[in-house]
Amino acid sequence: MRKTVLGVLATAAVLALGACSSGTAGDAGGATSGGSGGKVSVTDSTGTVHLPRTATKVVSLEWSYTEDLLALGVTPVGVADRATYGDWVGAGARVPSSVPDVSTRAQPSLEKIKALNPDLIIAEKSRSTANLAQLKEIAPVLLFDAYTPNTKLVDTTDTNLVRIGTAVGRQGKAKDLVGAYRKKVAAAKEKLARAGKAGTRITLLQGFSVNGQPNIRAYTNHAQAVQVLTSIGLVNAWQGKDSDPSGFTSTGVEGLTPVSDSTALYVALKSDDPFTGALATNATWRNLGFVKAKKLHALDPGTWFWGGPVSNGMLIDQAVAALGA
Repeated sequence: MRKTVLGVLATAAVLALGACSSGTAGDAGGATSGGSGGKVSVTDSTGTVHLPRTATKVVSLEWSYTEDLLALGVTPVGVADRATYGDWVGAGARVPSSVPDVSTRAQPSLEKIKALNPDLIIAEKSRSTANLAQLKEIAPVLLFDAYTPNTKLVDTTDTNLVRIGTAVGRQGKAKDLVGAYRKKVAAAKEKLARAGKAGTRITLLQGFSVNGQPNIRAYTNHAQAVQVLTSIGLVNAWQGKDSDPSGFTSTGVEGLTPVSDSTALYVALKSDDPFTGALATNATWRNLGFVKAKKLHALDPGTWFWGGPVSNGMLIDQAVAALGA
């Protein structure tokens, strides 16, 4: 999980990625390449990062950027939380078992990272601000901000992919991936409309256990995953307040009563699914409208809510299938 743990868009729009919290439209997110000696300049959340050449030895300290690198055909030389990446991120290529784990995303090992002699480190602002200076002593750092709530989180993930592509010399591949994703958005929106599912009120949930007790997260309009689903014509029923800046409300079963008449989509690990486990005998849960009407749909456990275009595409596929479109 994150802390302990997206009108038809033409392909040409890829060249004018929407403005986001750390970039501008029309310049591939502020990423440029070329110049003498193959120098590369890439915009991140701190400004412009200058690389002497395209990076080949990259350490990724966040799953979304690990996903992006793999989608670009680049195997990182080091990854944070490698052992559990496959449990939560089901889309795209897998991290080879030979890739070293540099400890956790929240507390990566500076010693392990240094030993890999990387020429680029990609990190997430919400986790890496405190040790940024130390990371920069090891290698240039691209620091992205993918979790701060705004209205264009999906544009942010597209832009960041192009920036990463520029840093590793695969900007064209990155733009192709963004273009394919935007075509998927348009196709899914049309498919839902044809099936009479456009405007379906959905509630996006995640479930897990803490000390044996079921915990439920309901995702708000600030959440990237909700923005993905609303981009294809669905409507978020949940209007609770954020418990976390990334856009979810921690709630009990009783708190779901206002969205009882919606269609619920959820993600939970097969080994820890409170919706089919502890809650199955809970009278309040069983009396919720989406449970009684069988409008509760499990998505693939590997549907990652904070990934790049590859994970966002998987979420779209899963939601469209769950709604029978």
